[in-house]
Amino acid sequence: MLMACFLGILSAGHGNTAKAGSLSTRGVWISCFEYEELGLQDKEEATFRTNVNRLFKQVKSNGCNTVYFHVRSYDDAIYPSKIVGWSKKMTTTGKALSYDPLAILVSSAHRYGLSFHAWLNPYRKTQEKILDPGQDSTRERIVSQVKEIIDNYDVDGIHFDDYFYPKNDKKYNKVSKTQKMNTVNTMVKEVHDVVAAKKLKFGISPAGDISYCEAIGADVKTWMSVPGYVDYIVPQIYWSDCYYLNGKKTKLFQERLKKWRSLNQLDIPMYIGLALYKAGESLTLDPGWSKRSDNIRSQLKMIKSGNTEGYVLFAFTNLYRSSTWKEVKNYLSEVGTLKISKKKVTLKTGKSYRLKTSVSLTRMKGKVRYRSSNRRIAVVTKSGKIKAKRKGKVKIYATFGKITKVCRVTIKKKK
Repeated sequence: MLMACFLGILSAGHGNTAKAGSLSTRGVWISCFEYEELGLQDKEEATFRTNVNRLFKQVKSNGCNTVYFHVRSYDDAIYPSKIVGWSKKMTTTGKALSYDPLAILVSSAHRYGLSFHAWLNPYRKTQEKILDPGQDSTRERIVSQVKEIIDNYDVDGIHFDDYFYPKNDKKYNKVSKTQKMNTVNTMVKEVHDVVAAKKLKFGISPAGDISYCEAIGADVKTWMSVPGYVDYIVPQIYWSDCYYLNGKKTKLFQERLKKWRSLNQLDIPMYIGLALYKAGESLTLDPGWSKRSDNIRSQLKMIKSGNTEGYVLFAFTNLYRSSTWKEVKNYLSEVGTLKISKKKVTLKTGKSYRLKTSVSLTRMKGKVRYRSSNRRIAVVTKSGKIKAKRKGKVKIYATFGKITKVCRVTIKKKK
């Protein structure tokens, strides 16, 4: 429920070559509801370019390497399309822009070393209405727009979110769960085939509740057990481990993560959708988000502990909310890296060595602090200069936030 949540708070080949626990994909969703705040709505081309470059620089500074960018939210487009009209989230008048936003976005993302996946709501027509999934014309319209994107833009993949059949709509209540899943599967497989033909990736981010998925036609069990449907999957596990389910405190994130992993019979890459937007919120059923500020960090540790290869944060602007900042700082400390120039150093008494460090995330503020395990053997200055005093072995600790690296120093007596 990407858009619903936002409004509420505002391969051809299958087989996983990504290393489990590596966080090889570190993603973030950028929603159409964020365009205005990000300075992307109703802008002249020069301003749009400037703001896009700033946006992707910020994405990079938060440790992400992949963006899932909303290009089709309501049967529309953020680029000049021959199939659908302009997105009113990008141009509120609906009139054509003099430039191509999507071309600029893809080019800028790649300049910053980011993968760019075009995110589509396949069936949405308005917030209340959908294109009838049962109509051949609907499937043809969706597939045609996917083709239009991959034929004209250097995107790295096509991405669908969790909107399929509406949950409570009289028009579709008579359609059985099985029929809904069969209908959606026909569309999903056709999209996969056209995307695979371009050697690109196609993935879906279904809701985290598997029963809900099936009720709205998202046949996630088939997608993860039968080849030819998706190249990756991003279940939205949008709960903490302090959730009250039927009145009982439940480690719901852990439980759902375990369930999704067990369903992944094809071992396709699985990245977990994380609810950054809930950080700091006081939620009756899910109080973990207000009780702790390391929910995302602990979830990343669980993701790294098993056969999952990354995460996607919902959504970008929540990286810069005052209410989420404590959670974000802990998140950054988990994905950020601290490098030291040497892990082992040998010195003679009276000599010195300057330990150089670098921090991967420019957004991580603060200074690297140094400490010697034995000041009688060696001391270290605030700038990282190690001074050998007497024969022995000592550890020099370099710490930035919650990240610590160790340099092992052996000191020999000067002859």
